[in-house]
Amino acid sequence: MKKTVLKRKTYNQYIDNIRNGYQSKDIEHKIVDLRNKLKNVIDTNTIFCSFEFMRVENNDFYKSFFMEMNKYHPLFYALTWKHMKNEIKNYLSSDICNIFSNNILLHLTSNNLTRNDVKIILKKTLDRGIRNIFVLKGDSSNTNSEFPYAVDLVRFIRNQFGEIFSICVAGYPEMHPKSLSKEMDLIYLKEKVDAGADFIITQIFFEANIFIKFVNDCKQIGINVPIIPGIFPIPNYTSFQKMAKICNVKIPQIILNDLQCIKDNDEEVRIYGIELLKTIIKDIIASRTTCGFHFFTLNKPSLSSEICDKLGIFY
Repeated sequence: MKKTVLKRKTYNQYIDNIRNGYQSKDIEHKIVDLRNKLKNVIDTNTIFCSFEFMRVENNDFYKSFFMEMNKYHPLFYALTWKHMKNEIKNYLSSDICNIFSNNILLHLTSNNLTRNDVKIILKKTLDRGIRNIFVLKGDSSNTNSEFPYAVDLVRFIRNQFGEIFSICVAGYPEMHPKSLSKEMDLIYLKEKVDAGADFIITQIFFEANIFIKFVNDCKQIGINVPIIPGIFPIPNYTSFQKMAKICNVKIPQIILNDLQCIKDNDEEVRIYGIELLKTIIKDIIASRTTCGFHFFTLNKPSLSSEICDKLGIFY
């Protein structure tokens, strides 16, 4: 298979053009920089939401998804994307991007990507008018990666592209499962911010106080970028247990007790989850630690939509 390589002279000229205000002919809509949008909503204390969805082959899904969720005026949409080596050449095809809105936050996992892979991918995102990147380590245990940790990829992007991209990174209110301690986990997060991350989206949690304490702990060690809590709508008891295990999240005993009584009734679990998340979101708003909430939809927008409707604050 023919390998795509960016020649250094062409690449450097391309980056210079972008920095000097050049826009690709592929861009047909206004470029959105989430740094500016976040500053505006935070300065005005405006409550906002955002939604995460996964890549699918059926483009009709995207149309219905955006039609359903646009009514909540999300600040952005986050697109998860597993970067396979054989897909990089066809990454972000124009037909897909024509469906997407211009406020996309694109996932970029550091594992298994080379420096040249990243240059190719990010050049394509610029050609499609995307300036917002969610940098993650990924699930791979590859120790020979050119970017073993997310912070390495953040540094590389800043070194190669300067301030062109708005960069988001992940935070873990209950500590990353592979961290040695909560204190070290905060230090690692600060390294990502110091390397150039502009804002943080957190892992899920099921107690407002866990997020509130996390934000305050971040501030104490000098992390002052916006922190957006990750919200997981609960579709049923099995999915709830599975997600909590994958994310290594502790479930308060009172929630476990409540769910134990209704675990076989999906409708009751769904209603319970909606009321639980409503309370969590309201408590966080009251704490004034953030004014935004990021919903992990798992491509099932109806639950997130119902929570937003019940709250009535995202219109």
